[in-house]
Amino acid sequence: MKTWLSLQDTDSKFSERSRTLGVNSAVLNAIGDNAVVFRRGPVDARTTYERINPEQAQRATLESRANYIEFSRAGDLGLTAGPYRHTVGAGEDQRRTYGHFITIYRQFAGEWRLMADMVVRVPGVLSLDVNPQISETEKAIAESAPAEIAAKNTLESLVAAEDLFIRAINFRGGRRAILRYGLDTQRVYVPGMAPGIGSESGSMAYGAFLDEHMDMSLLTHQPGGAYMAESGDVGYTYGTMMAEGSNFSTNYLRFWRFTASGEWKIAVEVLNPF
Repeated sequence: MKTWLSLQDTDSKFSERSRTLGVNSAVLNAIGDNAVVFRRGPVDARTTYERINPEQAQRATLESRANYIEFSRAGDLGLTAGPYRHTVGAGEDQRRTYGHFITIYRQFAGEWRLMADMVVRVPGVLSLDVNPQISETEKAIAESAPAEIAAKNTLESLVAAEDLFIRAINFRGGRRAILRYGLDTQRVYVPGMAPGIGSESGSMAYGAFLDEHMDMSLLTHQPGGAYMAESGDVGYTYGTMMAEGSNFSTNYLRFWRFTASGEWKIAVEVLNPF
């Protein structure tokens, strides 16, 4: 409960800084060393935000609110997700976009640092009047392997699980692959759709988006990075996926949980095409 509350507090403070000081100031204050954001692939977050024109940065504000939180047993790795509203300009020139953010945090010296952040835009207007429920987090934790088993995990096993997932997409298609390699409580975020929550909704959203864009093409991936919590129960991976013979390319961000069945499974899957 303590870790969950600390992540909620970190998310709230980041949101308030984004709203009052602007996106650039909030991000530069929150990121850790080697943090990544996603453009045409993962890029260094600090370099990206430091290069943004100060005048342009002052014109942009971000309002967001987490409605879901995940974390590791060790309390060193966490995730927050929820709706956001991005505003640029004012008056007649004001433009607003909405979507969902998914942010990965790692803890250093007792402080949460943003290490990866991806957004998924959706049409229309989203309410920010939301709150995370710890009961939702507990459902995902309930699928975890016992602590003594997870503690024996290796980062190599997480990377191998991702390779298996990509192969399954090519063999089974996106919908059936994430049914096989996703948690029962999986959350899937793809552009233009509401989050797919649970295996049925998540697989339908993933299949509708990915299988249509792949169009029977072979999917390849370029890993960008991977990290596993000290407790071995959760980890995250990110990179890019491409469909051979087509123009489809997408960033991906995955939050994994090691389950009682002795397998890594996807807790949160996020795609952001470019």
